[in-house]
Amino acid sequence: MLLVLLPASAAFNVAARPAPTPCARAAAPRLTSPLSAPTHPAVAGWPDKYAGTLGAATGPRVLHDAFAVEAAGSALLMELDVANWPTWTTAGNDRWLPNVTRKDKEMPYGELSYLISGKLEIVPKETGLPVVVNPGDVVTFPEGFVSDWTVLEELTWHYYLY
Repeated sequence: MLLVLLPASAAFNVAARPAPTPCARAAAPRLTSPLSAPTHPAVAGWPDKYAGTLGAATGPRVLHDAFAVEAAGSALLMELDVANWPTWTTAGNDRWLPNVTRKDKEMPYGELSYLISGKLEIVPKETGLPVVVNPGDVVTFPEGFVSDWTVLEELTWHYYLY
């Protein structure tokens, strides 16, 4: 084994080395939660849109880490305080006309939704299998979830963003 000792000035002379070349690849975009991105139209006014008390014994909470649709009983609706969530509808909204598919809709935030009326078909990009959301269903949309949406009947739902 050969060990060469150089003077400290020669060993750490960075001026003689070429400058590193910066990586040309762009950084991946980061999704932000509604609390840190209040400029997104859907989240303007959060958390004030929620009429309940945040941090109370009952109130909204994340139900699942992944996309999920489940029938909600009255106990779950009361536990989540759904009556105090804001309401959204497709009525009068040309962006959400019945029987028109919106491809590759990506959720920029997490959302819990409770369908009051109407019918919606969601096809997750991950599975390609259609899921129909009916009145009385609670839906968990995780942040970054990508799917195709087709409004089958005009929608009205309560929602909570997280």
